[in-house]
Amino acid sequence: MFSHPKNVCMTYTEHMKFSLQLSKDFFVGGVKAIVHAFYPDAYITSTTDILNEMQEKLDNAGCRKLS
Repeated sequence: MFSHPKNVCMTYTEHMKFSLQLSKDFFVGGVKAIVHAFYPDAYITSTTDILNEMQEKLDNAGCRKLS
């Protein structure tokens, strides 16, 4: 049915869970960035931290998993 999950070495369910987790990370990061915009002393490193965490998740997902 869908070719993309197979192309990244995931089942449909694995891909759905992974994508929803990334969506949650983007949402949390966005909220923290908004708070930081109005109160700069809050969440000072959160954007960098979230980007690094997401990059690690992407680097270790599907076909990119470390053996």
